[in-house]
Amino acid sequence: MSIEHGKIEGDIEITSEFKMHGMFTGNVTVKQGGHLILHGMAAKSLTVEPGAVVEVPGMVTGNVVNNGGTLHIAGTVSGQVIENSGETNISENAALG
Repeated sequence: MSIEHGKIEGDIEITSEFKMHGMFTGNVTVKQGGHLILHGMAAKSLTVEPGAVVEVPGMVTGNVVNNGGTLHIAGTVSGQVIENSGETNISENAALG
């Protein structure tokens, strides 16, 4: 598993296990086989593709879109949570909108 504590500039696609304690400045797409644990912040949108797993104990300032993966939100999403397909679980303690 890759672990990042700094800032990643621009858009990124994640295809493996990745734990982020820092900040993504662009859009984040988690592809099939990818597993993102976002303890830090995504400054734009976060998209979950089929076969991907995403856990959000941190913060997303844009929208979170589930296009067929597994999504768990326990943190904060300032934008909308859009579930097109897949499994989306939102904790009681999550802050949305």
